[in-house]
Amino acid sequence: MAFIQFPFIEVPKDLRKIVGEPTPGTRAYRREGTHAECGQWIEDLGLYYKGDVGISPAGVSMFVPVQRAAVHKRIKEGKLTAFFFYITRIESTFFGTKRKVKLRPYIVLSVSECKAWAAEMKRRMGYVDEPDEKPKGLAAQDEPKSRKEAEEVAKFVNTDPKDRGNRKIRYEEALNTENRQQDMFYLLAEAMAAMASGKKAEFYRKRLERGMEWDKKENRWKWKE
Repeated sequence: MAFIQFPFIEVPKDLRKIVGEPTPGTRAYRREGTHAECGQWIEDLGLYYKGDVGISPAGVSMFVPVQRAAVHKRIKEGKLTAFFFYITRIESTFFGTKRKVKLRPYIVLSVSECKAWAAEMKRRMGYVDEPDEKPKGLAAQDEPKSRKEAEEVAKFVNTDPKDRGNRKIRYEEALNTENRQQDMFYLLAEAMAAMASGKKAEFYRKRLERGMEWDKKENRWKWKE
């Protein structure tokens, strides 16, 4: 089989002021700031990449039949471009010192890279002529091999490696992870409706009109049909 170079999206240096610097050895670009800056960040990414960037790790399963842990693992290995944004605030400790509090990050990825990952998986299986079929046989190869590895990749995506050991920084979960996920879906759909045109824009407008519902079985938000 001929070597096929993975089609990573380009992240030029002049975009670093928007996305931040990557964790060494990876394509994980990390940024932090206020809620307002986070909103501007996702808008800027949507405009620059013309809608290609915006899918969440949970949404990757629309293209690649893997669990979220496999997405985190691929990011950690430098095999997927990911943009992180940590909402931060300053708090005072019991002893009167100041420290930064960082919420678990918003993470968005490239749709084209997810499609390329699915194509890569199909090539490993030996077929490339079924574009509408999700590969199933080798998905396990992309998953963490142990509970320890799963914990390591989760830690990599939830906390910035450069913050480790820094007592002036504390991480905390968002108050409501379910609502936070829903907010991200709505934000992305609104951005796509604004940037797209014709039938594609109408598709996203109708999604927004129908709204979302919580799927208890899959433990995630879904657009209403």
